[in-house]
Amino acid sequence: MPKNNASRRIDLTNQVFEDLIVVRLSEVRNKHNTLLWECRCSCGKIVFLPGTSLRGGHYKSCGCKQVAKRDAGVKRHIASDRVDGTRISALKAKLHVGNKSGHKGVAWLDKRNKWRAYIGWQGKNINLGYFSTLEEAIAARVKAEEEYHNPLIDKQRDK
Repeated sequence: MPKNNASRRIDLTNQVFEDLIVVRLSEVRNKHNTLLWECRCSCGKIVFLPGTSLRGGHYKSCGCKQVAKRDAGVKRHIASDRVDGTRISALKAKLHVGNKSGHKGVAWLDKRNKWRAYIGWQGKNINLGYFSTLEEAIAARVKAEEEYHNPLIDKQRDK
């Protein structure tokens, strides 16, 4: 006589797993054809989870705690990454894939038929001018980096 999984299933109805309360056994199945339990998170969201994962402690919420933790981490990073309103990680970032000049803050403008040099400072872009040659634009950008960015990098290093 074949074993009946339904008769061996532990009833998890009304059980609490951290922030999850099991509402009922649903008709929803996962890719392994296992029936899933309908659970309500403390935030109000409904999720469907396998009983073995609930009992094993793999799920403690619908994921809302992870989002809150991630957002708090992002806020901490942004706060520690800023010096005088400028993000230090942005100063040290690699070139964008679409960069055609080979240098950060230098771009070709078809409209003017010139190279434009610019630099980010305290959340704003500062235009450094328009130049006929790429070398002039790069020189202007390098000079601006020395003036604007290097003191911030030194200040961050001294922290």
